[in-house]
Amino acid sequence: MARGFIKRNNLTKDTLLAIGLLGAAVAIGGVSPHFVYKIARSYFKDKAKEIIWARSRKLKELNRRKLINFKELGGGRVRLELTHKGKTLVRQYNLDQIKIQAPKRWDRKWRILMYDIPTHQKRASNAFREKLKDLGLFQLQRSVWVSPYECLAEIEFLATVFEIDMDRHICYFKTSEVSKEKEIKEFFNFS
Repeated sequence: MARGFIKRNNLTKDTLLAIGLLGAAVAIGGVSPHFVYKIARSYFKDKAKEIIWARSRKLKELNRRKLINFKELGGGRVRLELTHKGKTLVRQYNLDQIKIQAPKRWDRKWRILMYDIPTHQKRASNAFREKLKDLGLFQLQRSVWVSPYECLAEIEFLATVFEIDMDRHICYFKTSEVSKEKEIKEFFNFS
């Protein structure tokens, strides 16, 4: 994966995330040597010239590293697009920010996650397991995890990032009873 590119709180991360979120086309007047500057000014709406110049240099660098493309749409319009490599990197950035939202009231249902990832995907399996720990799920067995909160969207996102086939290798369901319930409730600070 694109782990080598990741540095927290940097212009690369901010720029790629903005491109991933915006995905809009911008109009630039004619072709000029400063067209990237014009794109940066239009796309990111920054006010300070130093920031706009920094963004334009970053856009050139990201294009050189094949993380983004400039796509001409005609009529003086250009769209910034993430390449496959850029999308992979954005997923990695988003992976750092993923969290399970706890509702105000627990619905008294347990979410059970079971998985059986093939041995040829051992690195993906290990990374998936570590991320489940980071998200705060309770490990009932090596490949069986429990959460009191809805987390299917987060699990699907992790499966996508780690390239794990959700339908074939992951099972997710809700239940009102689970073994070791007392231990699990203590883990989640339920009385």
